[in-house]
Amino acid sequence: MTLRTQTVLDDIVEGVREDMSGDRGRRSLGELRSRVADMPGTLEFGEGIRKPVSNPENDRIRVIAEVKRASPSQGTISEDVDPAKVAGRYAEGGAAAVSVLTERRKFRGSIDDLRAVREAISLPVLRKEFIFDPYQVFEAREAGADAVLLIAAILEKSALEDLRCQAEELGMDALVEIYADGEVERVLESGARIVGVNNRDLKTFEVDTRHTFKIHSQVMAEMKEDLIFVSESGIFGWEEVAPLVEAGVDAILVGESLMRAPSPEALLRELRGLKDQGC
Repeated sequence: MTLRTQTVLDDIVEGVREDMSGDRGRRSLGELRSRVADMPGTLEFGEGIRKPVSNPENDRIRVIAEVKRASPSQGTISEDVDPAKVAGRYAEGGAAAVSVLTERRKFRGSIDDLRAVREAISLPVLRKEFIFDPYQVFEAREAGADAVLLIAAILEKSALEDLRCQAEELGMDALVEIYADGEVERVLESGARIVGVNNRDLKTFEVDTRHTFKIHSQVMAEMKEDLIFVSESGIFGWEEVAPLVEAGVDAILVGESLMRAPSPEALLRELRGLKDQGC
């Protein structure tokens, strides 16, 4: 009998589950429900990242810029991160939305990072987390998120549908992330309207941006042209972005390269296709 090897993704989810258990002890789901009930409405995430109308003076593609302190594959990305200041620079650079990684152990984020970003900018904010429980959806809404990430690799179809519906009932959108080929049908059947392709294998953390085209063609084969399509990870400049624009991808999610850039504003302009690329 062959035993299944524990993956990095398994470790992350296990840690998030442990952390959430402690969170529930400090603040109940009932308390979160009560606080969310009195909150103002959310900003429109999905329509904000939809593919722009073709015009040489406009964005060629939308950018979801990510506040990301660290990762399992790269370790610490930036030692001294002020999420509010980073998000402010992203807004100045023309980001369509800001993603905030809130996982604590491997990515060194927190829900407080999300709160700080929400207070600093008027753009839609995505909570990027390993979500598998309604508590996390309510927690995201209470902290000011306009959208949440749902990862198909850790959720069955019923859970994807339930958590997406929960997010939408609270006024948020759900970006549903695919990696493996076998996840496509499950995600589409769950009713997802915003689909992301992670170019990074969450089990090995290897990156291949060509993965987007493979999954994109499968989704288009299902006649899902109305979906909003996002490419995530492994994007550092126009060289990676240009083929995505050609393929019809609506938006890209970029974290590491923006966090490391001396001028995230300048890189955002390049990623948006506003810099002269000779094409």
